[in-house]
Amino acid sequence: MEDKRPASEQVGTVIDIVEDSFRSQSEVDYKKYGISQDDIDRAAEEASSLTLDNARAILADYLIEHGDDMLILQSFTDSVKELVARLSVSEDKIEQAVEVEGRLVAAVFHGNSVYREIRAIFSNVDDPDMPCGTVRAWVIGLIWAAGLAGLNQFFAPRNPTLTVSVYIAQLFSFPMGRFCAAILPTTVFLRDTRFEFSLNPGPFSIKEHMLITIMANASSGSVTYITPLFFDQYLPMFLGQSWAGTWSYQICAMLALQITGFGLAGMIRRFLIYPPQMIWFFTLSQAALNNALHNQSNSHVHGWKISRFNFFFVVCGLMFMYYWLPGTIMPILTFFNWTTWIAPTSATLSILTGSYYFNLGLNPLLTTFDWNWFSGVVDPIIYPFFVVVQIVGSALVWAVLVVIPVFFTNTWYTAYLPINSWYAYDNTGNQYNFSRVVGPGSTLNETAYREYSPLFLPATFVLRYAVLLAVIPAVCTFTWLWYGKAFGQVIKQAIRGITVHHAFDDVHSRLMSRYHEVPETWYLAVGAIGAAFGFATVYGWPTGAPGWTVPVTILLSIFFLIPIGVVYAISGYQSSLELLFDIIAGYAVHNRPAAYLLFRAYGLGILEQALFFAKDMKLAHYVKIPPRQMFASQIISSLVSTFVVLAVVNFQFSVKGMCNPQVNVHWVCGTAQTGFSSSLTWGLLGPSRMFTHVDALYWKIMLGLLAGLLWPVLWYLGKRAWPNSILRYAHPIVMMLGGVVWAPSNLSMFWGTLFFSYIFGVFIKDRWPGWWAKYALVLSSALTAGIVLSALVQFFAISNAGVSFPAWWGTKYHTTTCDFHDCRYLKLAKGETFGPDNWD
Repeated sequence: MEDKRPASEQVGTVIDIVEDSFRSQSEVDYKKYGISQDDIDRAAEEASSLTLDNARAILADYLIEHGDDMLILQSFTDSVKELVARLSVSEDKIEQAVEVEGRLVAAVFHGNSVYREIRAIFSNVDDPDMPCGTVRAWVIGLIWAAGLAGLNQFFAPRNPTLTVSVYIAQLFSFPMGRFCAAILPTTVFLRDTRFEFSLNPGPFSIKEHMLITIMANASSGSVTYITPLFFDQYLPMFLGQSWAGTWSYQICAMLALQITGFGLAGMIRRFLIYPPQMIWFFTLSQAALNNALHNQSNSHVHGWKISRFNFFFVVCGLMFMYYWLPGTIMPILTFFNWTTWIAPTSATLSILTGSYYFNLGLNPLLTTFDWNWFSGVVDPIIYPFFVVVQIVGSALVWAVLVVIPVFFTNTWYTAYLPINSWYAYDNTGNQYNFSRVVGPGSTLNETAYREYSPLFLPATFVLRYAVLLAVIPAVCTFTWLWYGKAFGQVIKQAIRGITVHHAFDDVHSRLMSRYHEVPETWYLAVGAIGAAFGFATVYGWPTGAPGWTVPVTILLSIFFLIPIGVVYAISGYQSSLELLFDIIAGYAVHNRPAAYLLFRAYGLGILEQALFFAKDMKLAHYVKIPPRQMFASQIISSLVSTFVVLAVVNFQFSVKGMCNPQVNVHWVCGTAQTGFSSSLTWGLLGPSRMFTHVDALYWKIMLGLLAGLLWPVLWYLGKRAWPNSILRYAHPIVMMLGGVVWAPSNLSMFWGTLFFSYIFGVFIKDRWPGWWAKYALVLSSALTAGIVLSALVQFFAISNAGVSFPAWWGTKYHTTTCDFHDCRYLKLAKGETFGPDNWD
């Protein structure tokens, strides 16, 4: 029946109905949709303006877009289906309470994110006039971009290394911003022009703070790949190429990686940034910390009165103090290998249950009391329970059904080696001595190789290679099957010239549509400049790399960036193309370690840098940083951090004994050492000797390519056959992490995440959603920040000062068993070797 009353009376009636519904319906009524009372309160105004037809359309679209979304519980979508059915009858038969319920639920989904994790952290309103790219934000941001870049590069070659997290920049930039807001003059310069600005436009805003955080994060990928390349090329103990120590070469090489990665990240925004399904879980903890610092309101939830701000600092302080126990006073809390105490000399027991790096860590109870240890693989508070279950479960299954049988049957001679090592070994069971097979010009000495030994890999290491091979086709198949239709629409919209913000109708895209977008041509131009720096690097110095190094690495990065980015955004797992670039370089530049190192650094570094930039772009999208300010801040902070990193690198080159453990026991350059060993493994011995030739020892792992192609197809068909089953949550790529996470990690490092993920991701989230929304992600940020601050203090006060804590049971007992003493399952007599008789 049509309502013939004036529209104003209808709206007023709806508002009254909505208010009455708040009084008559409890929070429990909306839990079945994954909606909290706070969500309902924020949606009331929009609900009052929705017609019944609007609500029906929104809910129908929700089911089309998210009906089989693995990030949304099936019980929630089932409840929406039931609600849609109740709203599908004629209007005169719909109960008033059902209509209110439908409008409220529709208002939540339309006016906010459909994901409760996003609703808990990011606001669904925006103030375009809030200060963002202010002078003080730029100054503080560049200070931290330079500071974090320099500090992390300074400590990168050190063992134990120290990473100064962006959380440090977030914490300390807050009082810096508040201080600037308190003392700087409010004078407006260039008033009434487009360049009008003030040193102090008002209170230090959350947008300014997030822009500073993003600028501080600008150099994250460079320290990982490109700077170890410089050490490998320049230092005499490696390749000894003096030209690698010149600023001109280093600038070209580093900007090629940084700028190309930035350009690629901007080109794929339609696929990885703007679709609401691309959550990027890594952004949640950083945003939670900013919210805690800026939002000091004190609403009560489930009896808890403490504000987010106070809660953060209480937890941070407690973790700061607690981390002195596993960090310095009682390391046994990190390596809690209690099972090995039962039989300290048992090699088998230590191999299976030991907590140290070289063993499996199959400990049936809690294996560590170090939050930093088991949250390093996956944060149990941030990531959904179904992701954590699949990571831990697949690792356990892989260990029991694959690794253990391979090892104890001595397949590939693995029983003579540690079960979970990341080193290569010779036929005496010692680490492979590459210097014995390197000839003049860093080429392979075939005679010395035949006289010495073939190369052998531990069980988890070689099986990890098999899974890494499988991941290459699997990420592509997964993306095509799960997101191919949606991405097809995105491509059609791009061809029709629809702007990125108008292509999506979620609340965050609607809010961002107010701002001027950065055209794709800007990013394309930046990428072209990066490629030019790459060509200058290859042709300007005797790197030995062929000219196609630049286009091939860029094309491979473009091809795999979207599939790998999709998996990273929705699961937190970053697939690695390490093995792909190793094999290509091993064939293409065989016997040229320098060219291999450059090809590998570019291939992996460009992809890594693009993902880092994309993650921050998503964070800016959530907090409504204007895109053009974001563009400028990322590229300028990258340039600043580049020059700071290179200044530190060149200082380190002047340090006597740098990277030589016999001269400098702390500055051992672990990443550079590993990269150089890889260059000898793949660049000298080559993939044919080890993997791809039919007579190679490990040729069977190449079957991983076929397995990876088919693996997602099987899960997809199962999901289609049983759409309402638990297969909805199956993520075939995340499950593959069970075979990749080993060496150096083991199960003891993340077994405990299962318990904490259930507590926070299921038990608390379902029973006390208000508490979870207010405190859970702040708790994760506070724990991480407390650990980082405590580790910094311990490093400078103890480790770096050459001070050691007095020895007692808590510092040494865990090191007395076979877990820490490399007890082998199969032992060799003196002078005995294992392996084939002929390895020509």
